[in-house]
Amino acid sequence: MRTLTFTIKFHGPFRVSAGHGRGGVDDVLDQHDWLPATSLKGVMRATAKNLLGPDSDHVQEVFGGDHGPSPWRWSSARPDGEGWFEPYPAARIAIDEATHTARDDMLAFAEQTAADRATFTVTQFGHIDGDTMRRHELVLAISGQATRSIGALRRRGLGWVSIRCTDRHLDEDAVDEFMELISR
Repeated sequence: MRTLTFTIKFHGPFRVSAGHGRGGVDDVLDQHDWLPATSLKGVMRATAKNLLGPDSDHVQEVFGGDHGPSPWRWSSARPDGEGWFEPYPAARIAIDEATHTARDDMLAFAEQTAADRATFTVTQFGHIDGDTMRRHELVLAISGQATRSIGALRRRGLGWVSIRCTDRHLDEDAVDEFMELISR
């Protein structure tokens, strides 16, 4: 079975909410899994769909879809070095468009964290033949590297990252090969 390793460099804090509050904070992080596999797979899939098209058979084949499940499993991210930074609450507000002030009852506190770097893996668990394996690895490596943000509020400045697959060298030939997938 093949395993691809990815490194994440964080350029700021991120938030993946556990879906509940605690101790005066409306949205807290899952203390056991701050950057879960499901979030990583989701952002990589979204990036692949953006690059290859929303109806791409290649996206379905690699990430799973109507034809069947993905032959790959993602791990949660594990921080390198000193670990995750201590989570801290950040305020969110909703602005009233008419008055340009904070709307009543629209102040929320949500935990966020970061790290210098983290690592996660994507491991093959189903049968994949040679040509298909090469294509899958290419889609995974480029989707990872093209992902620029993770977690909540990605369009509001949170979660900026750089991701790199350490097992697959992406050169001009690899990009050309990937670009050919767009037309198929």
